[in-house]
Amino acid sequence: MISVVIKENELKRLKKYPLPSGIVNSESIIYYYKEDVINNQRLLLKKLYNTNESKVQRKIQTIETLQDSPLMDYKELVIPKDVISIKGVKSGFIIKEILNNTNFQLIINNNKISTSKKIEILKKVGELLNRVSTSSQEFYFGDLQPSNILVDEDDNIYIVDLDSSAVNRKKPLESKYIIFDHKTHSVKKYKVNKAKRAYPSRNIDIYCYNTMILNTIAGESIHRTDISEFYDYLNYLDDNGISRNILDIFCNHYSEKPNESVFPYLDELPRQIGKESYKVYKMLKKK
Repeated sequence: MISVVIKENELKRLKKYPLPSGIVNSESIIYYYKEDVINNQRLLLKKLYNTNESKVQRKIQTIETLQDSPLMDYKELVIPKDVISIKGVKSGFIIKEILNNTNFQLIINNNKISTSKKIEILKKVGELLNRVSTSSQEFYFGDLQPSNILVDEDDNIYIVDLDSSAVNRKKPLESKYIIFDHKTHSVKKYKVNKAKRAYPSRNIDIYCYNTMILNTIAGESIHRTDISEFYDYLNYLDDNGISRNILDIFCNHYSEKPNESVFPYLDELPRQIGKESYKVYKMLKKK
C-alpha cells in the first residue's frame, strides 16, 4: 500500500466532507482530497481520531489483504486505496467518493419511504453477503450496519468502513454494532471478550444483517430491548402474518445454533408492510 504524506498545513486547507444530518462518525473526520483524473473519480481523505500504532497497523493489514484478493473486484465494497501519514504517523486512508449517495440510515429513518422499498435495498445487501461468503477469501464485515451502507441514485449499494473488517484470519478489530445488544453477551457463538466486544464472524455478519431487517420492519432498534420484550414483539408479528420461517430465524439470535440469514425468505413478507409496527404494538400492549 502506498503511503501518502500529508502536511499539517495541507490538511488545514482541505474542505470537510459534510455528513448528512443525523449521521455521526465517531471514528474519523472526512475531507475532500483531490480529483483522480485517470479513474474519473473524486477522492476523499479519512483521518482517524485514534492513531494508535497497533490499531492502525491492523487496519492497514486488513486493507492490504483486501487489495490483493478477489474482493477488490466487488464494486459494492469501498476498499481504501492508500494510507496517509501526518508528521510521520500513519493517520488514515484515501478512499473514493460515492457520488449522489444517501446514507442508508437516513433511508430507514425516513417515514415517507415505504418499508417495502427499504427491504428491496436490504435484499441487495443480503445478496452481497451471500456472495462474499462463497468467495475464496475468508471475509467478515464485522460492523455491518445501516450507517455503513451508502445507496446511490440508482439504488446501487456500497459498503464503507471496511478497514475494520476481517479477512483471511488476520487479527481483526472488534465488532461494534453487536455491543449495543446486551442479550448477545452471554451467547457463546458471538465470542464476546471481557470488554463486551466480539470479533467478526459469520454469525455476527448474519446477526447484523437480520437485525437491520427486523429493525426496518419495527421502525425501532428492537435489538436494544430486553429479552422478554423482544419475544413479545415477535409474537405480535406472528399474529400479524409475518412468516414463521423469518420469525424462527430472529428467535435463534440468542441460541447457540448457527445463525441463518433471513435473505431467502424476504419475499414471504407481506406485500404491504406497515410502518413503525413497534409503536403500534406498544399502543396495543397498553390497552
